[in-house]
Amino acid sequence: MSREHGEISSTSRSRRVEVPAANRSRPPSSARWPGTVPCSVALGLAGVIGLAGCGHAPEAEDDGRIYFSESTSQAYEIGSSTVRLDQLDERVSFGSIADVLATPGGYFVADGLDPRVVLLDRNLDPLRILGGEGEGPGEYRFPSRLVRADDRILVLDDGNARVAQLTSEGDFVASHRFPGLARDIAVHPELGLLVAGDASRDHYLARVAEQGHTAFGPIPPELVVDYEGAFQLPVDLVAVTPDGLIHVLDGDQLALVSYRPDGDLVSIVFLPREMRARGLKRSEERVEAFGGRNRVLGSAIVSTLTPLDDGRLLTRTSAVNANGLITKGLVLDLQRLEAIPLVFPADRDRTWARGARIYLDGLDRAVVNPMWTASLETAPVQLVARNP
Repeated sequence: MSREHGEISSTSRSRRVEVPAANRSRPPSSARWPGTVPCSVALGLAGVIGLAGCGHAPEAEDDGRIYFSESTSQAYEIGSSTVRLDQLDERVSFGSIADVLATPGGYFVADGLDPRVVLLDRNLDPLRILGGEGEGPGEYRFPSRLVRADDRILVLDDGNARVAQLTSEGDFVASHRFPGLARDIAVHPELGLLVAGDASRDHYLARVAEQGHTAFGPIPPELVVDYEGAFQLPVDLVAVTPDGLIHVLDGDQLALVSYRPDGDLVSIVFLPREMRARGLKRSEERVEAFGGRNRVLGSAIVSTLTPLDDGRLLTRTSAVNANGLITKGLVLDLQRLEAIPLVFPADRDRTWARGARIYLDGLDRAVVNPMWTASLETAPVQLVARNP
């Protein structure tokens, strides 16, 4: 069965024996909570949004940080489901839905419990079952993430510690090993495969090549979190936008950290203040409920960071604001520093909506994985005026 992402993803301390020596916890720092955005970072941010000079950068909040502002005038609203693939469909039955990737030809679906990838058409009719459980070419142990890179589909296979490369039709091409434990992957046209995980102690990413791997994306000192010696698996996410910038969603601080291909830091922008505060509070409460940081290795508030064709980014999360509106994600505009929420309408069943996972197919269609099921539905998405 699938489980709602964005709530809590935890691993008991007993699994520490499986963690390779290369894995890291965040290095200790007296700057546990960042206070100010340095002038150099503000300059980088000004460059992103077409400004110049530290004095002309976006005005920081009273705590010295720069935040995305959540739009109060519009939202992407998910409509009623139009097509459904039931969990017990006789043509294909999923053990779990680990990830869904929309392509022009249909949808690639990663099954985590029955390790394989399934290709569906745009009506959710099965086209091909790709691979099965194993260690050979085109086989998987735990496919967890799907990423499109030009005409290739990349499959992050945690169980085999490698990334498989498929054609857009689903044919196996090659696979590449990655270091440590991986949380997310992206492909850059110059840098190649980037893996977000624990391969480096003081960098977010590992750049993977045939000759080996190198660290990329140094963690800014002001974003380092000291969990008082408790080992924590990074829950960072990575995406590459069409302008060539590399973006990391820092899972501990809920900040979008952006780099140029040469590794220079461009900007640090935090998710909307109120949403971020609610998410961090909820995460901390659930970590404590599971026994604290010495027992819980990771808590994921945001589950995906996906680049959109227009240069914006989608973060998938689940949040309820003060008015009770259920938000399933944010479309982040790096030019305007605006976050447009992806929401269910107010008349949808609240329990169902809170637990459903959403995968966007462009900005006019969504694939929905209902709570506690391994079924899929499609639904239209519409940009609507939002009541503040």
